[in-house]
Amino acid sequence: MAAVLGATGRQGGAVARHLIEAGWDVRAVSRFEQIPSGTVADQDSPESLVRAFAGADAVFSVQPAPHDPRSPRGYSPAVETRWGRNVADAALAAGVPHLVCASLVAAATETGVASFDSKWEVERHIADIGQPATVLRPTTFMNGLYAPSRPKLKHLLHPSVRYHLIAVDDIGAIAARVFADPARFVGSSLTLAGDLLTPVEIAGLMGVEYEQVQVDDPELRKVFSDRAEPPVDIEALRALHPGLRSFADFVRGR
Repeated sequence: MAAVLGATGRQGGAVARHLIEAGWDVRAVSRFEQIPSGTVADQDSPESLVRAFAGADAVFSVQPAPHDPRSPRGYSPAVETRWGRNVADAALAAGVPHLVCASLVAAATETGVASFDSKWEVERHIADIGQPATVLRPTTFMNGLYAPSRPKLKHLLHPSVRYHLIAVDDIGAIAARVFADPARFVGSSLTLAGDLLTPVEIAGLMGVEYEQVQVDDPELRKVFSDRAEPPVDIEALRALHPGLRSFADFVRGR
């Protein structure tokens, strides 16, 4: 049985769907009491997490992004770090043999960007306590860029920099394969991408123009600056998950 946090969200929902398709019994864990057939747990309450993880063979951990408008009121990178640590501690206390943690492409090292380093701190904590784990580091979500009715692509992305992209459903598919083979993946990390494009190329595939939005927030400017993206072996990921989408595939609805 797999316990999946964030089962009402994008990443957790995709993971839960693919695990069910693969034959897993899934315990959907959410802070929302109205979730049908789910288990309510608060990531600020380690005791509730231990109860939610009891008997689980694996746990999927994901926390809201600090800049996501759907995040809880008062949510911050510090809260994200605390929640991620609590999940890891609860998994260890419950004897979970495999924690699959959703992190971020830029979280492999300390960056000075609070919303990146919150995930880096969680990764360090998981390693420090000795919880068997696999870290998934998604890149920019295709889902957050593409909207069929959008007349122009407006974003903070630097127009001349190539960014790695991943479809959220592909995160779920790859996570399900990681869950199925802990002997291969425990102790490793995977950076997830299905394509590498500039915002101008992305907009071209959407059939619209690109406009970079300027912001005053210095952290956001640093996040979407001309920083170099780490290398990603997309073909190795496609061998693991043959349905991995390029952005052109995603736009065509594959």
